[in-house]
Amino acid sequence: MKALFTLTPAESKRLIARAVVQMPEVQRAKSNGYLVVARGVTNAYILEELTGRPMDKELYVAGVNLRGVLCALDPERRLKPITFYKNQELSIDPVDVLKEMKPGDVLLKGANAVDSTWTVGVDMASSDGGTVGQFVVPLIARGVTTIFPVGLEKMIPSVLEASRICGNKTFARSLGASIGVMPISTGQVVTEVQALEMLAGVQAVPVTAGGIGGSEGSVALAVEGDNHRVEQCIEIVEAVKGEKALRGTKGICEKCHLTCDFRGRQEKDVPPYLQEPPGYL
Repeated sequence: MKALFTLTPAESKRLIARAVVQMPEVQRAKSNGYLVVARGVTNAYILEELTGRPMDKELYVAGVNLRGVLCALDPERRLKPITFYKNQELSIDPVDVLKEMKPGDVLLKGANAVDSTWTVGVDMASSDGGTVGQFVVPLIARGVTTIFPVGLEKMIPSVLEASRICGNKTFARSLGASIGVMPISTGQVVTEVQALEMLAGVQAVPVTAGGIGGSEGSVALAVEGDNHRVEQCIEIVEAVKGEKALRGTKGICEKCHLTCDFRGRQEKDVPPYLQEPPGYL
């Protein structure tokens, strides 16, 4: 039996979150050791599924792509990352538990790109490599499980090519934050494809993408499996349909120190497409 459906980016994030929280390695790490949920919008959905509590997902970010620019939320407005240790929530910087983490623990890390080889790309606006340099690389070095929840809206032809051409000090102009890209081929990637296999046991193939009228960034998937599994898949998909898109909160350009054409500008001096509504900041 085959079926076809479309997921918006918000619906995909909810679907991926529901798959990730059921992964045995995630459940074991949460119960028996450390489960670090790094900042990221998809990870905020995962936290909602883990805790059963709604959260300000737009503030559980550092870097963010919104309104046609790469940006970063001001540090003072970012929500603190959540780490679980033996089912207890710790609102601390993940770096504080870095030395204690070992194989069997899990890091959930967002990604900014993914390609057909399931290599992910992580943007680095900070000159020291940010979370990747400070935290992700040491964990990979010691064999800690790293899981990358990332939607197919972020698929690009080649993460390696992106990493070759980028570098946050190499661009003469940047309409938004200038970045380097770290390619990572270790760890486990969870897109809609893997999520549907985990949740319903179906094989999913992306068949078309994009759209207008709320379908911007969407992906259409064809799935195949026995009748029961495909019907179960449709039930799972229908349960996430209607997930509302997030508006997003940009950083304050006047206070930002990233390499960007808009750095240091007052709100009234940034382009209209980037300005926040009065009273929003």
